[in-house]
Amino acid sequence: MATTPTALPAAGTSAVDRHLRGATNEIMGSVPGNVVINQGDLVILEMSSGIAQQGSATYRAYPASWSSTQGSTGFAYGFAGVALNSSKSGTTGDIAIATTGIFRYPVSATAGQTTLAGYIVSGATYGAGGSSIFAQKVVAGPAAGFTVRAGRIGMVIRGQTTSTTCDLMLMGSKFSNVSTYCWPI
Repeated sequence: MATTPTALPAAGTSAVDRHLRGATNEIMGSVPGNVVINQGDLVILEMSSGIAQQGSATYRAYPASWSSTQGSTGFAYGFAGVALNSSKSGTTGDIAIATTGIFRYPVSATAGQTTLAGYIVSGATYGAGGSSIFAQKVVAGPAAGFTVRAGRIGMVIRGQTTSTTCDLMLMGSKFSNVSTYCWPI
């Protein structure tokens, strides 16, 4: 008897084209049939022991919200970029993933958050002890003292003192060729 795939959680997602400008330097990710990825989702690559290496034919892509099943380092070490198109549950297929460019995301704060130019941007966490990551929300903070449990995904390029959105230069993809030495400390 065939079973129907169950979609994994995709907290805080909606299909939004978040790309503002700049080269996207796309890679392709293969999305398993039981996974939903929406356009604009922060995307990670499979972190299992059998992960494909750069240059191989297949990378298994998942929304950031999936990383909670991979422990506290799943997102930080597997961040690939931003989904440029969607994949529905029940359909195995490939999606384009931007590894560079300028994007706009909502910040995870109800009353707005200070997002000054040069601040580090990370995936926003939720749940008990911040154990889960939103697929389409970010947090920003100064490099000094900024806890980046969800990894460094970029830098704020347009600063505001109280903002509900953040314009960021995507730099934290494992495919963006940005050395960790480029990040402010």
